[in-house]
Amino acid sequence: MLKKIILLLAAVTLPCCAGPLKIDYHPGKIEDIPKFKDHAVVLLKPYVDLRGVDPCYIGKISSTVSDMNTDKIVLDGGGVSSFVTDAIKSHLVGAGYTVKEWRGGEDVPVDVDFTVSGEVKKFRLDVGGRDEIEIELATTVIEKKTGGILWSGTVLEKNDRYAGVTGNSRRTIAAYISKNLRAAINKTLMNVEMQTRRPLPTPGLVETRDRSIPEGVGRLVIKTEPPKARIYIGDVYYGLTPLTIEMAPGIYDAMVKLNGFKTVKEKISVRNGDATEMELTLEREGT
Repeated sequence: MLKKIILLLAAVTLPCCAGPLKIDYHPGKIEDIPKFKDHAVVLLKPYVDLRGVDPCYIGKISSTVSDMNTDKIVLDGGGVSSFVTDAIKSHLVGAGYTVKEWRGGEDVPVDVDFTVSGEVKKFRLDVGGRDEIEIELATTVIEKKTGGILWSGTVLEKNDRYAGVTGNSRRTIAAYISKNLRAAINKTLMNVEMQTRRPLPTPGLVETRDRSIPEGVGRLVIKTEPPKARIYIGDVYYGLTPLTIEMAPGIYDAMVKLNGFKTVKEKISVRNGDATEMELTLEREGT
């Protein structure tokens, strides 16, 4: 009996059982992105946490986790903002960029080509009968030379799973968060790549353009899941997704509507002679 009491007390008081979750994040393989020597220099500003909760809080636990004696998931370290920013930096470095970190209150270094900044709109994992995860990142890429916005958009990664008969542990929870964050950042990075990875023209040669896009306009491609969402740019209705349209270069306010799903509003950059793609996973109303 005394042995059982000692074991019970140990389970309750052991620091690691209720302590913060430590995630050893790695970007993994950077898919479909060629590496260029002497590639662009990026100034990465910290992503701002807009969730309105404790900076380290991720979600709740309502089912058994083998090595966690708590009802909530709290991230170890500097919180979600620094975790996401560090993760994005690892992806940019892996893709061949030279990354400088913004320390605030200082001038942008002269050798910087682009500035990347963003917001963490959602970062949640609730562990229960099914593990529900939701990560939403908004990112803006600015060209330092012109001060213009090259790309501004939001990526949402939303999934759920059944943990299986063995249940969850710190390791499986950390791996699930890493997997979904990796997917969200890879989608973001593909948009960054389309706007920033522009090889310099070789002297004596003419730079090759996409001749299928008429001079003086850019191509905008919008896809949604589910499809057949209504697209408005400004106050004008343009059609249902998937949608491809050609527009004059500029920054536009786009709105995506589909009955039963939350309306999405985005700023979209259309560049002369280029294709801008936006992919959205729409979120059901009431979730």
